[in-house]
Amino acid sequence: MKRAIFFAPLFLFSAALHAYQCPAPAKPGEPAAEDGLDCPWAGMARLMEENAAKGLPLSPVLADYAPGLAMQLASDKLNTGLKELWGESVNFDEMVRATIVHDSILSFLAGELDLPGPRGKIVHAGMEHAYGYLFSLLPTKFGFKRARWVRDDIEAGLGFARGALGPSPAEGTLLANITCVSGAAAFSDDAAAAAKLARASYACGSAARGWKAPGHFRLTETVSLSRKRGVSLRTDFLPFRSVTSGGNAYLLVYSVKDSSRPHAVLVTAFPVGEGFVKNALNPEYLGEGKQVQTRYNAWVEGFKGKVTGVRSAAWVAGE
Repeated sequence: MKRAIFFAPLFLFSAALHAYQCPAPAKPGEPAAEDGLDCPWAGMARLMEENAAKGLPLSPVLADYAPGLAMQLASDKLNTGLKELWGESVNFDEMVRATIVHDSILSFLAGELDLPGPRGKIVHAGMEHAYGYLFSLLPTKFGFKRARWVRDDIEAGLGFARGALGPSPAEGTLLANITCVSGAAAFSDDAAAAAKLARASYACGSAARGWKAPGHFRLTETVSLSRKRGVSLRTDFLPFRSVTSGGNAYLLVYSVKDSSRPHAVLVTAFPVGEGFVKNALNPEYLGEGKQVQTRYNAWVEGFKGKVTGVRSAAWVAGE
């Protein structure tokens, strides 16, 4: 019988052992500054980039500063079904106009997870949005990309214990736990994806594995890329129990249903505020003949720019 995988919390070394500055002070004009929750990840990212520039391996940084994460990667490496539940994303922030995660770090993570390496800026979405974002040094007006995992907005909002959906879970792996929670919503109408998730969920912590998505709104944007190929971009907005200290009220889960693929795939998940959801579901933007484009760094082969399609919103009943 397959059992849930348990990992001890990551051991964070004392400041005396850190060979880097973490948190690092913000540079003049930068929109975000590091704090204690960004460590050791930001410091590790700087060390990894330094090693890459010198032609040195990146694995010692992971082994020295986050051995628990190394164990998670080793577990996910063996879980092919888990990785197949994710699509692809672009390693580039359109708002900041900059690369999100250093290419050398993504190449390293791909090797650890037995995934194809980056194709230019195109990478495995689960790898980048979970593990890759931990090591992003790109400041944005919304903060650093890792904030969704190191802060407790998602956990508090959905009723999970602190850290259950973070980089050092007591059970499961970061990627597995996020897949179980996001997939509970995104795959509710996709039997093939739901079945694959059920088979891969042994790697999820017990709370994430047994979690049921609440009733929520879904925005669906559908286009035809050819006579035989249709693509639906689905955005599920899962309501939080209450507004979090960070001002967020929903978990956004973005997925793609492509008729050329056997099942839907996840792209990303992150917390958003009430105003964001109201704007996304504004009736003015719904209906036929609307301009549709991929969002949140999603990459869909053959989907370029804006395509005319249908935008609709519907209530999805909870279990």
